[in-house]
Amino acid sequence: MGIFDSMITKYGATMTAYFILGLPVFGPNREKYLLKVGGNSSVITKDYIRNMSLLTNLSKAIGRLVVSYKDLQALAGYTSLITET
Repeated sequence: MGIFDSMITKYGATMTAYFILGLPVFGPNREKYLLKVGGNSSVITKDYIRNMSLLTNLSKAIGRLVVSYKDLQALAGYTSLITET
């Protein structure tokens, strides 16, 4: 189960981030976004890089939360075993 969880947190979060990043350019409101930036490719690239770094850090943080939750569960199991004896 550990391999599956790590793959979900690593690849699932990254795929979700790419989907979210593509919405301004390829989504239903792309005309508004492209008019706002004036079709300037350097502004679009700057927005993409900034948002990608933020979402990458977010996905790493979510992965750490999942792993720490599993560690806390293991610790709770150990402490319950100790208190029973």
